[in-house]
Amino acid sequence: MPTPDSRQLGGILVDLGVLLMGQLQAALAEQRRSGGRIGQILLDREEITEEDLSRSLAIQGGLEWLPSGALKPSEEAVALVDAGTARAFGALPLGVENDRLRIAVADPEVLPLLGDLEALTGYPLEIVLAAPAALVDAVEGAYQKRAEKQVVAEAEVGEAAPIVRLLESLLTRAVRDSAADIHFEPYQGEFRIRMRVDGVLYEVDPPPPHLATALISRIKVLANLDISETRLPQDGRIEMVVDGRPIDFRVSTVPIQGGESTVLRVLDRKSLRLDLTQLGLLPEEADQLGEFVRLPHGIVLVTGPTGSGKTTSLYSLLNSVNEPQTKILTVEDPVEYDLEGIVQVPVNDEIGVNYSRVLRTMLRQDPDIILVGEIRDPETAQIAVEASLTGHLVLSTLHTNDAPSTVTRMIDLGVEPFLLAATIEGIVAQRLLRTVCRECGVEHRPDADQLAKAGITGDQPFYRGKGCEACHFTGYSGRTAIYEILPMDDELRDQFLQNPSTIALRELARERKMKTLRERALELAATGRTTLDEVLRETQTESY
Repeated sequence: MPTPDSRQLGGILVDLGVLLMGQLQAALAEQRRSGGRIGQILLDREEITEEDLSRSLAIQGGLEWLPSGALKPSEEAVALVDAGTARAFGALPLGVENDRLRIAVADPEVLPLLGDLEALTGYPLEIVLAAPAALVDAVEGAYQKRAEKQVVAEAEVGEAAPIVRLLESLLTRAVRDSAADIHFEPYQGEFRIRMRVDGVLYEVDPPPPHLATALISRIKVLANLDISETRLPQDGRIEMVVDGRPIDFRVSTVPIQGGESTVLRVLDRKSLRLDLTQLGLLPEEADQLGEFVRLPHGIVLVTGPTGSGKTTSLYSLLNSVNEPQTKILTVEDPVEYDLEGIVQVPVNDEIGVNYSRVLRTMLRQDPDIILVGEIRDPETAQIAVEASLTGHLVLSTLHTNDAPSTVTRMIDLGVEPFLLAATIEGIVAQRLLRTVCRECGVEHRPDADQLAKAGITGDQPFYRGKGCEACHFTGYSGRTAIYEILPMDDELRDQFLQNPSTIALRELARERKMKTLRERALELAATGRTTLDEVLRETQTESY
């Protein structure tokens, strides 16, 4: 057990190498003026991290310090302290060792109050320190997991209420883990639940298979679907409040051999970033996109595979020009997020309300900017061109590999090259790359084969995550977007008319200094934001 350290907190931080003496002196001067705590002042000045401060407090108090990856409580320890008490004290019971209960706290000032926990648990306490944010996450995760197991146990004896609580627990977990989708998959004698986080599915501990029907029925009830109909696909929507904020779950059911496969798309308005600067754009890229959306007319196309963030980019562009003097209309399938001040029309093919029909109607609504969710057929492509020729700015998406191939795709949809030359103002291709987990990222030397595939020579270091609980042992946490931006000019427009092939357009775009998706991805890998594996997985070379 470490012994208390008589040094001042600032001296410990300097000796740890996380703070310069000049920074400490400036903070001490501010402390003399304000009377605040030196640790909080350093945090506010962004001179140190929360973890740096926590480690230093542990050294000063003679306490063991645990990183987030070491906050792994045993079920027996968690059972000794109820969730409300753990949250009130900001404490996480970790385990019983040598007849003492190891318990993690974030604030050393609560130590005099922990006598109540000793009396409650019947064990003398061994205190360790952890960073506040990491501790909060660990407490929530531990007690949520315990609650889920209790609910499952109750549900197995046939109670209805636990099924309700089990579903609420799973949905809450999905929101807190920033999952995009939740998959409920009943098979013969097996029930699997998976969540998609950062574009990758991972399994969660499922309830027993015989609870699958009850759980999926509960989902259908909440989504106002027909629970007696199990032979046909159904779509619905659930609205609920999680952690004080409204969340929408878009529900899709499909009959399969073992029951009904049910997928919930998580639509969390709080997680929708509508600021161009938060999407991973370089400043010059943000300026280019800003110029596109302020054009008086023309077509701007965003391209990429499903799930690459196209809709978020378009919403962000619209949000940047969402002003009282600008009339903005959208037609989407479906409308995923409500945007204040923007008229949004959902597509409904069952009653004939398709993209082309709504788009023609939109032109009579006197819009300045029109967002078409996707150009998927010749008629929609033609109307988009017509709209741009009559003084409207049209934003839309396509499914192509990169910016140059988008022109070829539009020609395949029946748009004449001379019309494209007259209307297209810019094309943006994008991808989402998973970022290296900050908790477990380490330097990594890729093998020669990977380097050769990426076209890299030299001995440049890269990074990857080892895998920890914080990242569900994937080595990745979060995603960032990369962009390939192709603004139109006279030479490119002439190329449309002479030879609108993808290869010719790509060569000309490269001459005009267009930064490709691969090049942008490699820049991120070189800074440690993502891995070379991710670069090779999500991008391709320009030599098709």
